[in-house]
Amino acid sequence: MSSRLQNLMQKQDVILNAICLLLATFFFILALSNLRWAGNFLTIDSLFMTAVCLMLAGVFMINPALWAHEHGLFAAEEKGAAPAVDLHFEGTTKLFLAVLGGLLGMTLVEVLLAYFKVPLELMLTILLGLSIIKAALIVAYFMHLRFERISLMLTLVPMLVVCICLLLIFFPDSFRLNKMRTYNQPPTTTTHE
Repeated sequence: MSSRLQNLMQKQDVILNAICLLLATFFFILALSNLRWAGNFLTIDSLFMTAVCLMLAGVFMINPALWAHEHGLFAAEEKGAAPAVDLHFEGTTKLFLAVLGGLLGMTLVEVLLAYFKVPLELMLTILLGLSIIKAALIVAYFMHLRFERISLMLTLVPMLVVCICLLLIFFPDSFRLNKMRTYNQPPTTTTHE
């Protein structure tokens, strides 16, 4: 049963890596065809589409490249070297309680900031910093990403960066739209005859 399960897992790895390669190829072709379709390559829209397509192609190439490296497809392994052992550490109760205590402590600091006279810019900076640290601890320890293979981390982290970059691209447009709203303009007076 063990060899049958291992054979099934190997087939699933091959299928999933083939799907990732297919998606990476699709996004790479889409980036190249965007260069051809765009009349002028040096426009914001064209550069944005090309950059996003190339980033997505790179993200989908990470897992197949790591899988190929693990299976010795890129470099010949040294003779007589010990085989790599896949260790999966799950953490201890003491570790998780320490992380939970740290999270509760940071939450307490965030709540106490509301009761003290702290300048707004400083308070927002502290709140954002603590929120990022808390999110990283939750993802790392309670969602067990700290103990996963590096290929999963290298797949998720670039996608997070891409999502944040996509959000930042729309900020200038939102500021422009805010100035176009009617409530920012003084009311016009009309006279009735």
